[in-house]
Amino acid sequence: MQKLIGTIRITPNPGSETERAHFEVVFVPYHGRLNTQVVKVTTHEELVSFLMDIRISEDEAARWAGKARSQGVVLISGIERTEAQLRESGLLA
Repeated sequence: MQKLIGTIRITPNPGSETERAHFEVVFVPYHGRLNTQVVKVTTHEELVSFLMDIRISEDEAARWAGKARSQGVVLISGIERTEAQLRESGLLA
């Protein structure tokens, strides 16, 4: 299985009249073209859980989720995962 290296971008979306507030999580590869997808997570707790599911430690996941909630767009660089791991999490089509 090929390993991919890239950045996880977390963007808070305040929502609108038709959509609830949520976080958008996307994998941005360092090189190459991939069919990446945006994963929408609705709460801070779900964001922490999602980050833990993609193998980020609990402390780091809580720290990144807190930054996304308070500061806005967060970039987690140097993420190295296999294609299968990214597919299972929904970040890769």
